[in-house]
Amino acid sequence: MGRLAQLIAGALLVICTVTGTGSAADVPTLRVSTIVVPPLVMQDSGSKNIHGEAIDALQLLVETCGAEADLVVTPSWNRAYMMAQIGIVDAVIPTNFAEDRLSYFDFPTEPLVDMSPSLIVRVDSPFLRFSGLHILKGKKVAVRTNALLEQKFDAYIRSDQATLVERSDSISLVDELLSGRVDFIADSPTMIIYHMTESKIPERIRVLDPPLGRSGQFLALSKKRAPAFAAETEISRCLLSKSVYLPEN
Repeated sequence: MGRLAQLIAGALLVICTVTGTGSAADVPTLRVSTIVVPPLVMQDSGSKNIHGEAIDALQLLVETCGAEADLVVTPSWNRAYMMAQIGIVDAVIPTNFAEDRLSYFDFPTEPLVDMSPSLIVRVDSPFLRFSGLHILKGKKVAVRTNALLEQKFDAYIRSDQATLVERSDSISLVDELLSGRVDFIADSPTMIIYHMTESKIPERIRVLDPPLGRSGQFLALSKKRAPAFAAETEISRCLLSKSVYLPEN
């Protein structure tokens, strides 16, 4: 318990809280922990202004369900997850659905946003479309470390059919691709293009259609959330069933 108390105290020292405007006494506030992860969650330098695709979707969802959102920005995903898991906040965004998280969280039927992971190649690649996993046979494929993008794809690149290369972020993935060290990278085009907009790198890569599948980023409601959002309440049912799903631009 001493270690847990230290973690909580540390969180409260470093978090930056952004509260919705115009709170009324009868409008419940959903406290949501998050981290800065562009373009889903962004924070202006030197400002408490929080915005991004996941934030827009969250605000729309809670307003639709008759609530407000209070965003708590933490310095790490582990901190954001822990705060929601033990009930310091009511929910966490953005997170992937995972069965091992169902002990601590309730997930909506639809994600806030879908990052639609795709295969990406250099513009001089002979591959023009994603026609099936067979195009990866004998090839080097790079993904973000520990990323799980689509079940069949994940199994294929971790078999002896292809060579898996893992890198820590989207920038490193693109570097591997453009240097010729890998044949494909798999990631969300939104993430790649966001990080590369100021360069001319988007002109040197090509996104293959169709996407590998969906990669939903969810609002996960803590099972220890405040009574106003308890499982039997109308607001909770609304948050878990309403669709404000925003597809990737």
